[in-house]
Amino acid sequence: MKLNLLKRIRTYQKERFPLVVLLLSLVPAILSSGAVVGGVVHLVPLLCAVVVSVAYLAHIRIIDEQRDYLHDNEYHKTRPIQAGVITLSELRTIDLGIVVLILAVSFSLGLIPLITSLVLIAYSYLAGREFFLGERLRSHFFLYNSVNLLQMVLMQVLVYAMFGLSTLPTALIVLHFLFTTSGTLIFEFLRKVKIPGEDGTGKDTYTWYVPFGRALWIYFLLFLVTVSLFFLLILHTQINQYWWMWIGIIEVCSALFWTILHSTQKTHKTEQALQGSFLLNYAILNMIIYFAII
Repeated sequence: MKLNLLKRIRTYQKERFPLVVLLLSLVPAILSSGAVVGGVVHLVPLLCAVVVSVAYLAHIRIIDEQRDYLHDNEYHKTRPIQAGVITLSELRTIDLGIVVLILAVSFSLGLIPLITSLVLIAYSYLAGREFFLGERLRSHFFLYNSVNLLQMVLMQVLVYAMFGLSTLPTALIVLHFLFTTSGTLIFEFLRKVKIPGEDGTGKDTYTWYVPFGRALWIYFLLFLVTVSLFFLLILHTQINQYWWMWIGIIEVCSALFWTILHSTQKTHKTEQALQGSFLLNYAILNMIIYFAII
């Protein structure tokens, strides 16, 4: 039974919580976060930040499964819970262990990370209950998604706290926060940009409300904002070399290429290529920030 449960958890994780993809975006962002806070990134807070970030995202995923259960029963019947791969009761038990892990690791780094974790977990439960507004909130798609996206943004504050930030943030940290917020927004936006004909009827994608081509250009504009914030951030470090500017320009050209290709071909391969190119570009920008500071 135990092996069966582990196998089912693995099946659920592969579809609903792609760990490798998350780590590709999380680890570079966490490294650059540690660099802007303290200059030197030590191993213990780095590992703690990675563990807590992954755990918190898993916690949010499980909260989302509970909140969207009835909606998914009607519009997404092939998802793991609806297909009988795993039950909500099993996920709740797993989530309890995840919350304990988050609080324990946060406490090991000090009172501020612990308090920040408690605030994030409290907010996640409120968001999971739709702030007791129910359909009145859910019916406003963009507001509804913004409220939930805020959980990801607040997680960045926790990462800073885990690296020792306990005073007012510097200009460098503020720029980095805006940079990572922009990257998080793109990550979440692309997840809900679907090829025409694959939006379903649940009204839970951006392309249900915004034409496919326009949504892709919104992505490209958001990427331009992200690269612009990267330029401002690097300039703030007072690096004398400017090779990093060429990397930013190359990345913009790459994003433009995949935006145009996907808008014309509209295939699963171009969709994956667009998403993959963003993850790679975002990781590279974060690593440049990291090495520019340390």
